[in-house]
Amino acid sequence: MTIDSLRDALESVERERKRLEVYTAEPAVAAELERQFTTRNVTVDHRQAEAFDDGFVAIRDPDNGFRGTLGLDQFDAILSPETHLPWAVESTDVDTRELFDFLENTLFASYDRRQMLAASREIEERAWRIGEGTLYAGFEREAALVDQLEVYDRLASHEMLTAIAFVDDTWGRSATDLTVVPDSDEIGAFWFVVFDGAGSDLQKCALVAEERRAGQYYGFWTYDPEFVDELVDYLERTYDPQNA
Repeated sequence: MTIDSLRDALESVERERKRLEVYTAEPAVAAELERQFTTRNVTVDHRQAEAFDDGFVAIRDPDNGFRGTLGLDQFDAILSPETHLPWAVESTDVDTRELFDFLENTLFASYDRRQMLAASREIEERAWRIGEGTLYAGFEREAALVDQLEVYDRLASHEMLTAIAFVDDTWGRSATDLTVVPDSDEIGAFWFVVFDGAGSDLQKCALVAEERRAGQYYGFWTYDPEFVDELVDYLERTYDPQNA
């Protein structure tokens, strides 16, 4: 697969259809998950389950193959996320890794900025823990990067980690170690965070989402190393950040 745009990346995931089965006695919970995840590649079905106090979600492939289950309590990290700084992961009781593994390559349909920030932190935390490699982040507009500039300056100066930010704006501010790539076109429509894994396939991860309505995002995250490599290659050859 060769990616020729960030929208290409979205469309490649759209071809991987999935079904989420929500087992709960609370119709409102199922309705909220349906709002968040019903897309062209995801069907959300509610199964009334009075016997399960807390409820759970099962995920299936297009051939009805069973992929696993996860308790509804862990979906709070998406529905009502708590955000924290990438280096503060050890100070929080919330472990989102199992949730993100469970929902890999599952399109979400309606994430707000707070949910996007929480999902981005999952990737930023991984880059911080590894302390090397390259982290690519698209902020759409200058104001969004300004809001996170202190965070990304610290990421860029951490050990051997390189951080590169993309904005659909001119950039006249100073940044200590952060490389900023001002560009246009698709950068203004996409929020993305991509970590190249510092040479380890096990650490490669990415989040790509398109802002289809103001403050509302449609996208996915992935841990597929070949997919992440394609995203890195696309960003490098299209925007040439090393010469920014």
